[in-house]
Amino acid sequence: MPFLRRGCRSLVVALWCAVLLGALGVSPAQADPFPVYDCIRPNVAFWKDIYAKYPSSQGVIHDADDLGVVYGVIDLEPESGSAARERNNNRIKVAKARYEEMLLRLADGNPPENAEERRVLGLFGARLDHARLRQAAASIRFQLGQKDRFLEGVIRSGSHLGQIKEIIRSYDLPEDLAYLPHVESSFNYKAYSKFGAAGIWQFTQETGKRFLTIDYAVDERRDPIRATHAAARLLRENFEKLGSWPLALTAYNHGVNGMRRAKAEKGDYEAIFREYESGLFKFASRNFYSEFLAACEVAKNHRAYFGDVPLLQPVASHEVALQGHVPITRLLDHFKVGKEEFQRLNPALREPIYLGEKYVPQGYRVRLPLGRETATRLASHLPAEQYRKGQKRSIIYRVRSGDTVSSIARRHQVSVQELLAANRLGKRATIFLGQNLRIPQQDEPVLAAEARPQPGPEKRLAGLVPRVPPTDTVVEAPPAPGASRIRVAIVPRGSRPDSAPTSTTAVPVRIAGAGAAEQKPRVARVDSRSLPAAQGDGAAAPVSRDALANPAVVVEQFSVERVFAKKGKKYAEIRVASEETLGHYAEWLGVAIPELRRLNKLPAGREIRTGQRVTIPLAGVGRERFEELRFEFHREMEEDFFAAYRVDRVRRYQVRTGDNIWRLCQQEFDVPLWLVRKYNTDLDLNNLKPGSLLLVPVVEKKG
Repeated sequence: MPFLRRGCRSLVVALWCAVLLGALGVSPAQADPFPVYDCIRPNVAFWKDIYAKYPSSQGVIHDADDLGVVYGVIDLEPESGSAARERNNNRIKVAKARYEEMLLRLADGNPPENAEERRVLGLFGARLDHARLRQAAASIRFQLGQKDRFLEGVIRSGSHLGQIKEIIRSYDLPEDLAYLPHVESSFNYKAYSKFGAAGIWQFTQETGKRFLTIDYAVDERRDPIRATHAAARLLRENFEKLGSWPLALTAYNHGVNGMRRAKAEKGDYEAIFREYESGLFKFASRNFYSEFLAACEVAKNHRAYFGDVPLLQPVASHEVALQGHVPITRLLDHFKVGKEEFQRLNPALREPIYLGEKYVPQGYRVRLPLGRETATRLASHLPAEQYRKGQKRSIIYRVRSGDTVSSIARRHQVSVQELLAANRLGKRATIFLGQNLRIPQQDEPVLAAEARPQPGPEKRLAGLVPRVPPTDTVVEAPPAPGASRIRVAIVPRGSRPDSAPTSTTAVPVRIAGAGAAEQKPRVARVDSRSLPAAQGDGAAAPVSRDALANPAVVVEQFSVERVFAKKGKKYAEIRVASEETLGHYAEWLGVAIPELRRLNKLPAGREIRTGQRVTIPLAGVGRERFEELRFEFHREMEEDFFAAYRVDRVRRYQVRTGDNIWRLCQQEFDVPLWLVRKYNTDLDLNNLKPGSLLLVPVVEKKG
């Protein structure tokens, strides 16, 4: 190579670059990695208007199949509460119904009666026929404007966009991929979806764990820099498997295997966009690439769309790798950094670290602000005594009949105050049969419980008794002299809706201050008249006192049901809890999924279901460690959800023939399965019976 003449060397370099660029999606024959095909131009224009023309106080009524057909724009009022949301929803329904009626009337051959109907007919141009109008009547959709939110995302992006572009380029990927978070999250670093996707790149746990650390102490999906490395790797994988960026980007939403099937059936992106039909390839997947192209255009030219707005500026920092596990208080004191500033620089560290429930883990690279004289000097001199040998464990206790906070605290040799604080319970709290309590360990600060974060719904729903396994009696252990007495609320066997009042149900809440005399019972009331009546024949059933679950209480069964030996090896039998998969068990146990399938005689492709009995090996991980990891998974999921959402109200839904709980949660209820199960513990959600009533929480985003 050094002896080649200049022309030969240039030719070799050019060929080498061509091979490299072709492997990474920027081939010489493909000058533009993100082509705007003619078939998607109306869609790109539509999304540009959504991002840069219509604010969230307006919405567009349009055709879901042809985004070039926009029927009208409606104004909305600020959603300051559930009443405003109801009014907006009614306004949207009325507008959609009006256009549906208009289209059906025209489809029946009736001539247009006014200028509005003539305008609507003109939207279809030469494609106009009766069948098309009937199809359009069934495809009316509403899209909320995003201009104000997109602008907020542009402003937020200033703090990390430059570094994100550098990372994207370092993987030899097209730089414009750095604008994809505008579609996913509007560059909201705290973004969290109802179904568990987190961070600006909106990784789910399942996908995120392929590239990132995600556990009860650390969630790197929330770190925009570390998550960008993961997104770059995933996007590169998608491209290598699919061969084009339109397909690779669509796979980011739809999944690479789904796009492989689409490509095998239709060939290229244009054919897939025009012709591909699948039960899962819906509006969001079909439009994802168009949304990306629109977001790129608006974000790259934001001054033309929004004016000269100031963007957030990057914050300079440097990283220090920890040689051991460290309590957060020791770390902040040593580096002389305030908690809020440290949290901004280290968004992947979860709340349990700041509450003293977990240590900052060994090997984690914490970010510290630059410009501090002491920071560099102290960085390499964290004293050995500040480190801990291992991570703090989560010891779990499941509340049984007769338990009180005092008796549980005594049994585990902790104070009542420590137990309440570790479980984020105030002094005026109730514990429930089946509730999982975390027993505090050393180095946990005793904070005022009322000052700690209180996940859950608004106050009017707090403290209500969840559904629990039936029991025949109410058993209450007497407290020790002078100890607090926080009782276990138990629902008697046979306490069903027909034994409850028909309008307002009083829920007794037993309370007592820690170390104080017992106070008179407080009553929280839920008006059953606020719940919609059941559909179908028969009178609507009243809401019983055990109908609503307390979202601050984790009541899944995490302990193994039995341990047994077989051929000299130890096994356990468990019952599958909500959202758990064979992949979770394989991760927690350190075994392969095929081993679990073989052990349980599960053929490939068959998924486990909530409530199913599953056998697991306990060779690599002991029973206590498995139960700990299981508990932390569910607690993390619920804490993250209720940090972002609150339960506004509960409605009732009557199961119809053909209903499937997964479809209902995704398309009808728009809430995760675990939350629905929390409110319906007495129903087998895998086998819904027509006519059964489901209690469905209606949630709203906080802030």
